[in-house]
Amino acid sequence: MKVLYKINWILLILLSISTGVFKVLQQEADVELFEALGMNATLTALLGLIQLAGGIMLIPGKTRRLGAIIMVPAFVIASIAVFMNNMMIFGAVSVIFILMPIWVIAVESEKVKPTN
Repeated sequence: MKVLYKINWILLILLSISTGVFKVLQQEADVELFEALGMNATLTALLGLIQLAGGIMLIPGKTRRLGAIIMVPAFVIASIAVFMNNMMIFGAVSVIFILMPIWVIAVESEKVKPTN
């Protein structure tokens, strides 16, 4: 299970940083995707900065849980945008992206539980 968690964690870092960078760089496809939510290019870039920060925060152990917490709503927003653009198959897959940081939150929360 530790190996699967580590793979999830690494993939989550790469996914978070790459999706953030694409939004910050104002990739046309991303800007158009988020227009369905009423987001302009500036708001899309802001979401990208949040994703980029969350991805970077996932790297060190001290901030990993917070980085994952940041990524959950960021991926929820992205998933909603995908569904609103009638991309149903990609939308269904994007639900996995939401589950990935939830797993990190669960594992990292277990690490900080006080023992009696």
